[in-house]
Amino acid sequence: MITLTPAYKDVPLVGSPLPEIPLPTNCPGCGVGLDREELADRAYVCDCGHHFEMRGEAWIAFLADLDSWAERWADIRPHDLLNWRLPKPYSLVIDQLRSEGLNEAVRTGTCRLGGRPVWAGVFDFRFVGGTLSIVAGERLARGLEAAASERVPYILVAASGGARMQEGVLALLQMAKVNAAVGRLHAAGVPYFSVLTDPTFGGTAASLALLGDVNVAEPGAKIGFTGPRVIKQATYADLPADFQTADFQLARGQVDMVVPRTELRPLLAHLVDLYST
Repeated sequence: MITLTPAYKDVPLVGSPLPEIPLPTNCPGCGVGLDREELADRAYVCDCGHHFEMRGEAWIAFLADLDSWAERWADIRPHDLLNWRLPKPYSLVIDQLRSEGLNEAVRTGTCRLGGRPVWAGVFDFRFVGGTLSIVAGERLARGLEAAASERVPYILVAASGGARMQEGVLALLQMAKVNAAVGRLHAAGVPYFSVLTDPTFGGTAASLALLGDVNVAEPGAKIGFTGPRVIKQATYADLPADFQTADFQLARGQVDMVVPRTELRPLLAHLVDLYST
């Protein structure tokens, strides 16, 4: 584990005040009643250590220094190219999500973190399970290539169910496209840090989410390729109960650190500085 110097311990827990997110009455980890305002001040981490799911806008507020976020390519929107009908028309799914203020599973842009410029890509699980689509892949690839060109570190926050089935092979192709962009970032010697949150699965886990110079997972995050039932049907093997947990992945070298959210922002600021010098 990297030891933070005092200067980085002083980096604020969040970059900006976090927006409200839907919460249960009681914590599912310890059963204690929740104080929403107090919980927001702790980046939605309970005293017991339970990490509540944060949405895309909350992660952006968490990462970006105050008033430093500049979103890019939000005008690139998804379309129903395959006229997908089941279990319901994909076009209706897109329209419904747009009416709720969402336009894709990935938002990307620039900001400052601890005073230093970074590029960031943030998944939002609310948009079709945070699935990797043509638009999500395009936004990610453009951001990674811009980071390589500008020699600015890139931070990914992943929360995804994999590739988007409603876009078929066109979604699967995004894995290759985004991985190639990550390769160009590595070739340019530009730092790339991946934060894996709950859940990170499928094509996202199999591609850019586990290609960081440092892969950091949140406690309790589930990380893997597909669900245990499907794996058991394919392999006929009995699987360990915890085989898709962050701690299991850490013990086997899939991730480099498991870091509580309350320590994550100072750590990322430290990594950005350390890898940029």
